[in-house]
Amino acid sequence: MQPFIDWLMTLQWERLLPEFIGKAGGFLAGIFVSWFLLFRRRLNAIQRLQSGDSDDFVFQVHHLSPDGTQSNPGHSGDVSSADNSEATATHADDPTAQRWVLLFRNLAPKTTLNDLYDNIAVREAVEKAANSCTLADPILRTEGTLGFELVNDAMGHIAGLFAVTSIPREPWLFAMTCEDRTVVRKKCVRCFLIRPDDLGRFADWKWCRQSVSVEKPWHWFRIVALHRIAIAWLAEVEQQQLEAQHDQSSSMPLVDKQVRHDRIRTLSLGVYSFDQPIGEPCQIDWSKRVADLEKLGLNLESN
Repeated sequence: MQPFIDWLMTLQWERLLPEFIGKAGGFLAGIFVSWFLLFRRRLNAIQRLQSGDSDDFVFQVHHLSPDGTQSNPGHSGDVSSADNSEATATHADDPTAQRWVLLFRNLAPKTTLNDLYDNIAVREAVEKAANSCTLADPILRTEGTLGFELVNDAMGHIAGLFAVTSIPREPWLFAMTCEDRTVVRKKCVRCFLIRPDDLGRFADWKWCRQSVSVEKPWHWFRIVALHRIAIAWLAEVEQQQLEAQHDQSSSMPLVDKQVRHDRIRTLSLGVYSFDQPIGEPCQIDWSKRVADLEKLGLNLESN
């Protein structure tokens, strides 16, 4: 016992005690800071979930299915582009004309912004473009070389997933969208796929209002989004026709066309599109939506 007491007496307590307290305090402070950061990260994750913020990428296919209540059966994909405008006018004016149900389904497992793009500059461009989207203009405003690569990477992702499908291929239109938080709770990038003939029909708002039903009442916003995408697509088609009138034999396709590129692109995919509506089709009472649309700057009733 005496040797131990002698050893304690030889210790330099004036140095040992402060060092012990300092190191112990630092250790405890490190544990507290680590716990606080992890706890705050968890709180932020919960807050993002509750507010609807998300970095998810969702690929969704859209198609029109006859609702079975009218006498003009057939799929919109069977209507040629040349007859589309005439058919649209007929459906809009005739209350007994064929009605359609808008179906949209997830096409592939969702991915995230970080998984889809490994370039941090592209990620920032996607977030900026997504935050600027509205229901009036739901397509990501991609510009220049960066925007060109942004759209190409998303198209390449879905094309790669469906490269080995046995379903016969056909043309599908592709658009990257982000819908307005005022009408959609979860804000994420949604990549739309839709047949050209189907999208062409949505350009006529009167037809949209009278001839399209949905599976759920709150899906009305998707009809508006497709209408706005159809208007943008027709404008791009017109621009393509004007450009085709000029000599482009010396153009560099990977350089010259990146300054102004089409935001709605065409893909050849084999996609299953014969789903049936879930439950009874729901007809939207658009008279109750007019005020909401006008607040968002959309006076579609005047079209």
